[in-house]
Amino acid sequence: MATAGMYDSLSDVDYLVMRARQYSKTDQYAAKAWLITAKSLFPTSFVIQFESYQVEKAGRNVNEAAKQLEEMFRNFPNERQLWEEVQNVLEALQTDSSDQRQTFLTEIFAAIPTHIQCQMLLSVADKISSTLEQCRLLLLAMKNFPNLVQEHGLKLVDLLIMEETKVPGLPAVNCYRKLLVCDVMPLLLNRGLKQKLPADVLYSWLRRAIEFYISYVTQPSIGDPSSSVGADLLSPTKASIKRLPPVAGLLERENQVIDPWGSLFNLLLLLGHCLDWEFEPDIFNKSREVQWQYIVSQFNRAKQTHSDGGYKQVLHMAVVLFIQSFYFYVSHVEANIAAGNSSGGATTPVVLIEGFPPDMEEHVPHPRVKKQKTDGSNQPPIYPSSSISNAQTLVSNFTMALKCFELLNTREELRRDFLSLYGKWNKETWAWISNLQIDMALYQGNFQDAIAQIQNFLDTASGKMKVRYALQRACCHYCLRNYSKACELVLDLIQTIPENDSLDCEDVEKPNPTGSGRHLLMLQCTEKEILPYCIQLLVASLKERMYSTHCSDAVLAHLIILLQNDWPQQESLFLNVIKHIQRQGSFTYNMFFSYVFVVDILEEFAFLDTAEGGRINLDILPTSTKTLAQQRTVTRGVNKGVKEDFRAALEKQVGRLQEPCQRIIRKFLREERTAFLQNM
Repeated sequence: MATAGMYDSLSDVDYLVMRARQYSKTDQYAAKAWLITAKSLFPTSFVIQFESYQVEKAGRNVNEAAKQLEEMFRNFPNERQLWEEVQNVLEALQTDSSDQRQTFLTEIFAAIPTHIQCQMLLSVADKISSTLEQCRLLLLAMKNFPNLVQEHGLKLVDLLIMEETKVPGLPAVNCYRKLLVCDVMPLLLNRGLKQKLPADVLYSWLRRAIEFYISYVTQPSIGDPSSSVGADLLSPTKASIKRLPPVAGLLERENQVIDPWGSLFNLLLLLGHCLDWEFEPDIFNKSREVQWQYIVSQFNRAKQTHSDGGYKQVLHMAVVLFIQSFYFYVSHVEANIAAGNSSGGATTPVVLIEGFPPDMEEHVPHPRVKKQKTDGSNQPPIYPSSSISNAQTLVSNFTMALKCFELLNTREELRRDFLSLYGKWNKETWAWISNLQIDMALYQGNFQDAIAQIQNFLDTASGKMKVRYALQRACCHYCLRNYSKACELVLDLIQTIPENDSLDCEDVEKPNPTGSGRHLLMLQCTEKEILPYCIQLLVASLKERMYSTHCSDAVLAHLIILLQNDWPQQESLFLNVIKHIQRQGSFTYNMFFSYVFVVDILEEFAFLDTAEGGRINLDILPTSTKTLAQQRTVTRGVNKGVKEDFRAALEKQVGRLQEPCQRIIRKFLREERTAFLQNM
């Protein structure tokens, strides 16, 4: 039991508080009675008032605790203990937590009259030393009390920009920029600022927003390697499945940017309204073709009216749509980036490559490829593989990115400002644009430029991305008529593709181009789609040799062997080869029976040996026909035994029909590589 001497050193206030505390855990009513007495005796004591608040809080009396907190805020505005408690309450408001203590504090704040809530928020924001915390509280105040937007909105914008500029070299994705772009700007613009801001200020806001969102979506992800790029990734209204790293300095709740593209479009519309731009309703949810036609019409109008504001609208719309389009396209090109930083990526990247015109009876040489016009005319069609999900959306994103990029770079009115924006984006974005530029150069027929850009990636690429670059490089050399180099690269590439005996020649479903003009293919980087294209490129190169003055029997033989891979689709080209052999009257290739296995082809060569076929002099047995003839007895006839050997070889070859064609063709390309390249 306490002795009387223990109380002698206590002041009257401390004595009353101590007595109340003695009953606080056992008898709340007694504790309150002591505090009521204390208040009547010492109405200006903060210690007694704060103890009354603590008792009500311990008893979970929301309304009474709120009343006590309000009274202290009115009567004791400079007490440190009070501000610590108010800060705890405000922190609870900003934290998504199921913690009972945090929840109770938010209930206390909700029970305080709204005008006192507002004063609390502003007072704490004014007193707090951390600028970031101050910004948070001002933002919270404006969200809860819209009338504060007009008074404090621009102040908060300036505060965030000033804090960001204090740190040299701070990346665009930082805590100040995130709060400014994702939280403050939309709040100010949606609530409607009464004062008219200068255009240069609004453009500065817009560029900060564009830089933030572009840097945000293109930063390296921390995603689960097992995740994949689904259909939603190609939808402009969906958020990326990438898990992006948190922004330093922000709370977990503040780090959530649910729909980066939708948020950027919304800001563009809000700022455009302030700048008196004309917008087609719901333009950012329309198709890519509609969006492009709208940009073109706005650009033409700006040219006619010489409107600087019109050019600015075209610039910013084209930049945003260009970045969004190329982001979705490159996410499929570099699937390992889109799905997380795993070594192989869960989704197979796609590759854009030159297509080959359908075979015709007469040889049609390469047209000289010219750069595509920026008005969209004379653009080659792209035929995607049926295995690519959302293929047409992928193609439309690529063509949209291409058109916007050309518009921004070929018009002097836009080029300067675009380069200024481009220079501020972070380094990850540059790499992505470089990848897109490879495909753009190939699409436009600028094959030498494409090769130069591919060289920058070959040394560091790995896995299927290395396959992608190697295939595009070979394709470009073919289009430049450097057939020997193209074939060498393709033969090297085929050696890196795993053999798959289950994949037979006719199993592969390829795009089906129509017409005879130039076109491109979009394939997945799998052996099922890449190997047939590689063989088709070799066939196309051999075909060019066949129609040249450098055609040899080896060229014709190699062409025949490879045509088996796509039989009978390539039958018309094979018949042209037969006509060529008939015109020259002879054909020599002693490896013929090692690699030719298609019955139709074997029957055609048997026919060439007959009178109706022209009695062509065929030297296609493993041992030269001349050598065999010299081994025969002259009295039996020089050629009689040779004919019998030829027929026996044909009959024996029919027995090889069950051997997988891919295995035979890959064996040919591996063992006859030197001879193949010598004849190119």
